[in-house]
Amino acid sequence: MLQDCSTRQPLASYNTHVTIGIAGFGFMGTTHLHAWRKIPHALVAALCTDSEKTLLGVSGNREISTPPLSLEGIKIHRQWQALVDDPSLDVIDICLPSDLHAEVAVAALRNGKHVLCEKPMALAPADCHRMLEAASGASRILMIGHVLRWWPEYLALHRFVSDEASGRIRTATFIRQCGVPDWSRWLTDESRSGGVLLDLLIHDIDQALSLFGLPARVNCKRFAGPETAMATLVYAGGPEVRIQGGWLAPGTPLSMSYQVRADRAELNFDSHGLHLSDAAGKRLDLDVTPADAYDDQIAYFSNCCRQNTQPAQCLPAASAQAVAVALLLKQSRDLGGQPLEYPA
Repeated sequence: MLQDCSTRQPLASYNTHVTIGIAGFGFMGTTHLHAWRKIPHALVAALCTDSEKTLLGVSGNREISTPPLSLEGIKIHRQWQALVDDPSLDVIDICLPSDLHAEVAVAALRNGKHVLCEKPMALAPADCHRMLEAASGASRILMIGHVLRWWPEYLALHRFVSDEASGRIRTATFIRQCGVPDWSRWLTDESRSGGVLLDLLIHDIDQALSLFGLPARVNCKRFAGPETAMATLVYAGGPEVRIQGGWLAPGTPLSMSYQVRADRAELNFDSHGLHLSDAAGKRLDLDVTPADAYDDQIAYFSNCCRQNTQPAQCLPAASAQAVAVALLLKQSRDLGGQPLEYPA
């Protein structure tokens, strides 16, 4: 029986090894490989990619991979089906285009593998449901890589919201934007990535839901091009939550920020750091303990697999809700900003 994995323990205190196969080996796949290699008792034994250029880059082409990664001892598959059928693997780590997430995850779970899948969970609620059913039926761990749940500044935000001394939360605004992702053709293909709401702003949608729950209704408009969004999540009795951003001009650097106002304090995060203001307007710069959220996310997931415990810090049912809200916002945007109720 699966248990709760909310209490993190040192991985070195367990003797169980976890053997991993990474499905997809672009930027995110290499990021995950770096993280897995820092975990005691975890071994990346296989990966799949159909890109010779990527493999050349990992072996030392500085234009593609810095620093280079050695793939010595790692079995290379050309098709994801061969990876999920590999009997030597305990875990499949899915870093493929989003339209493949559900198909690969379901196949891996039915083959008895635990699954870590990059966000978004899938592109349709029905596919999210299939993934949840497959995980439950196979009694395996499924977690979606909503990495902000391990990001130090966003952990600080959760502490701020739960701190009764700040008072009731009144408004929250999340902003995230970057240049059009022209480094990968599938990302700009909406049928494969879901577009900006499912690929980029899903981070902030997931944060809003984890902080405040499901909204009563939503609305969304474009503000600076086809792949932008100004969204509002309305909660009965508050707070009012805004999510804004998108894919802007090529070369626009990635930026993310938030501003959350409570009765007696305000917390801000931007490129200059984390700042707390009190009711009198006095501003205090806050320090956070440096951490690599990708490392912490994968260490947490590995711990859950080795203990056979559910990932309470990022339950897949919550990730499915983020997809549902993103799609509702997308529908509102396509209707010119028409308010839509979240289904009861």
